[in-house]
Amino acid sequence: MTIARPTRSPALYGVATLHDIMVPMRDGALLATDVYLPAKDGVILPGPFPVVLERTPYLKTRNQTNTPDGAFWASRGYAFVVQDCRGRHKSEGVFISYPVEGDDGVDTMAWIMQRPWCNGKIAVSGSSYYASTAQAIMTRNPPGLAAAVIRVGAGDYHEDGAWSGGAFQLTHNINYALGLAALGKEAQADPKVQQAFNKALETPEAFRLMQRSPLIEGQSVMALAPTYDDWYQKWQQHELYDDYWKLDGYRFNYAAAPDIPVLLIGVWYDEFLGGMLDAYTGYAAGKSAPVQMIMGGGFHSSVYTMSTVAGDVDFGPGLPMDVPGLILQWFDHYVKGEDRGLPPGHLFHAFRLEGAAGQKTKGDNLQAGGSWQTFDRWPPTDAVPTALHLSGDYALTTAVPGAGSLSYDHDPANPVPTVGGNVSSGLQIVRAGPADQRGDPTLLQCGDTHPLAERPDVLSFATPVLTADVEVSGPVTVTLYVSSSAVDTDFTAKLVDHYPPSADYPDGYAMNIADAIVRARLRSFTQAGPGYRRLYAQSEANLVPGAVVEVVIDLWSTSVLFRAGHRIRLDIASSNFPRFDVNPNTGEAFADRRLPPVVARNTIHLGADHPSHIVLPIRGGAL
Repeated sequence: MTIARPTRSPALYGVATLHDIMVPMRDGALLATDVYLPAKDGVILPGPFPVVLERTPYLKTRNQTNTPDGAFWASRGYAFVVQDCRGRHKSEGVFISYPVEGDDGVDTMAWIMQRPWCNGKIAVSGSSYYASTAQAIMTRNPPGLAAAVIRVGAGDYHEDGAWSGGAFQLTHNINYALGLAALGKEAQADPKVQQAFNKALETPEAFRLMQRSPLIEGQSVMALAPTYDDWYQKWQQHELYDDYWKLDGYRFNYAAAPDIPVLLIGVWYDEFLGGMLDAYTGYAAGKSAPVQMIMGGGFHSSVYTMSTVAGDVDFGPGLPMDVPGLILQWFDHYVKGEDRGLPPGHLFHAFRLEGAAGQKTKGDNLQAGGSWQTFDRWPPTDAVPTALHLSGDYALTTAVPGAGSLSYDHDPANPVPTVGGNVSSGLQIVRAGPADQRGDPTLLQCGDTHPLAERPDVLSFATPVLTADVEVSGPVTVTLYVSSSAVDTDFTAKLVDHYPPSADYPDGYAMNIADAIVRARLRSFTQAGPGYRRLYAQSEANLVPGAVVEVVIDLWSTSVLFRAGHRIRLDIASSNFPRFDVNPNTGEAFADRRLPPVVARNTIHLGADHPSHIVLPIRGGAL
């Protein structure tokens, strides 16, 4: 498979569009649906045709830069069906984020199968929310399903959507809920409600909502859209991984999906990275049809822009993907049966992030690099899990250090600011992707421009300067032995590529590679099996002040080449705001906080009895 420039089949037909067909669901609700069909001189051709189906809450007539539209498909001999999800825009019913999409998707599939223009082969596709609508169909295995392409989609909405490691994902959840409500039925019916939500989406107002969180029912702008406030309140209230999050649509039973060709397109700096990695493992397990991943170097929205820039880093001309061409190539090959030269089997195409000399581009971005590699499985079989231990002199070392501990104070009133990372927010409060880990005056959460590692509540550990390149490709985990003066607190871990000083960056450049968080009270986790990420908040257990416990922080996966002259760095802290809510250290549930916050004295324990360490999958040699 050619990653950047796949072969596109030509546009051969005109296009005819059938607008606002009201498709009945099993409960009688009618969902607004558009159908694009091949035509000649304005007359629909007889067909029948293979079908591409997408279901979206974001308006069926809206098209993203890198999302093939109806004319794209119909001009190439497909029928394209796009539908507004229940309760959105012209569709009837009440919108509830995710849980109803399985039933509605299956009912829509059945309707398509009865149309004379359908040849009995239907491919599902989508990104972000409508990646989930596609997967909700896949895991129901309805008749006619022939292939799928899933882009930057969640796999388990508790762990890589609403929550993560037991912490509430503020930037995603506030932006997501406000954005949906601003285009919801209540806002459409009342210009004042529309204006209120548009105002709330402005950066300062949204930031204030994050500072106020949790949002109390009836006491925020969300109260103007009661149906949206209802499910948002449920998200806040269900911090444990309970039956609510096991509803169909919030998580997917990959084993129930049919044995069909599945192409997955993800990016390393996406909030839904964990879900995409799980999807690759889940859809491939025990299946003979090809399941392939293309994992790029960008962030959530760069799947649409095809930009070489992610965050404030430029990864070079090798990064962009022709996403419409990739999807077309996949469906031509596996739905139409045309030979597009695709390789068989399960493959993982990974863009490796590669460090450079620390120079700026003309666009004032760090000039990094990158290249594509292809593996027949993930993680790569030749990646050797290597433990680097945290030592009392702030080193990362393969040798187990002597016993010791390092402490810092986590003050909820002064959290560590979020600078880059795996976020999908469209707000400028947090810019997604890699960024120099120092304060940024354009971000509301940053009070200065000092390196984050200089804060007294950040412990920064690093290897010696590397004498040779080191590739890390595969899953990364951090195990900490911790204690606290509080009954609850958070622990964050951030893997960093630490560049040496250069003319353009006199202090060096600290590029975040991967980061994650675990709430100590909700540190229990489960894992479906090898290759799956951890799912936290399985149970609740307050800390005993002063008692040592083990906390495992799952940083999911990455592929990065740490260059000679750089250092591998690990930053440990107890906050990352506003990507995550700030733990007040009181032990209260997120939605029930009433007590004043307290400062927690947090301690990382080291040595043979308490071997705090990071595990890096190293290829091609050792440190």
